[in-house]
Amino acid sequence: MGEGINTLNEVTQSLTVLAAVGVYAGSIKTKNGQQTDAHKQLLRFVNWCGADRMIGEIAPSDIGDYGEQSTGGSGGAQSVERLQEVKKFLAFAKKEGLTEHNLAQHLRIRKGRSRAKSDSNNSMKPTVIELTSEGQKSLVAEVEGLKAERAPIAAQIRHAAADKDVRENVPLEAAREHLGQVESRIQEIDSTLAVSVIVDPSQRKKSVVQVGSKVRLKDVATGKEIRYIVVSVSEAKPLDGKISVESPVGKAVIQRREGQEVNVQTPRGKIRYKILKVT
Repeated sequence: MGEGINTLNEVTQSLTVLAAVGVYAGSIKTKNGQQTDAHKQLLRFVNWCGADRMIGEIAPSDIGDYGEQSTGGSGGAQSVERLQEVKKFLAFAKKEGLTEHNLAQHLRIRKGRSRAKSDSNNSMKPTVIELTSEGQKSLVAEVEGLKAERAPIAAQIRHAAADKDVRENVPLEAAREHLGQVESRIQEIDSTLAVSVIVDPSQRKKSVVQVGSKVRLKDVATGKEIRYIVVSVSEAKPLDGKISVESPVGKAVIQRREGQEVNVQTPRGKIRYKILKVT
């Protein structure tokens, strides 16, 4: 029996930090959007540790270093909140056998004076991402669906980890990989929504290509016409005619006006388009 317990511990502690956070996130139930806030705090911890690092490899000294770096040697409301969420996760990890040591006790939260205002002014501001109303709704629906998958996948991991034969535990590896993909996509969408603004069609400059604009182009050489909707990277669906502002065509036409001609470098060579209509 003792050997079986050791085997189970080896399996659970072989979860990546990202997968372990996913298991924890699937177990908590909160209201009024608090789960989203907690998730953001935990993702900071994941990024610091390394998403692919095994949870069983985290040492007490690592947790101490994270606490020091997060507070910068001083306390603050945001720092305290951030560390509290991580501390809850670490306590959960110990309770569920994800870690051998109780790492939560090594995350010391010190209260102190807030950092100088100039420090916050020097911090890098995130780049604003423009989204169409349709694109924003689509991302919100997608992330809600992904978050609903957490608990079932966490249950799959627990069930697969109960198998004593861990040498070729395909269901466990599949569940871990799936959870990692889900968490990665959730992080990507949450990060996008956090810095996004919805473009207002009524505020667009007439005849100027911007995010959300419908553009009709003509290949100057062949006369062939094509139509695109210029959107953010997060919304791009080339097969549906939605091209990213970062695509070759998107970069060429953004902020250009009706009647202008642009050169687009493609795998087939340089193509010259004329902007026929912008709506």
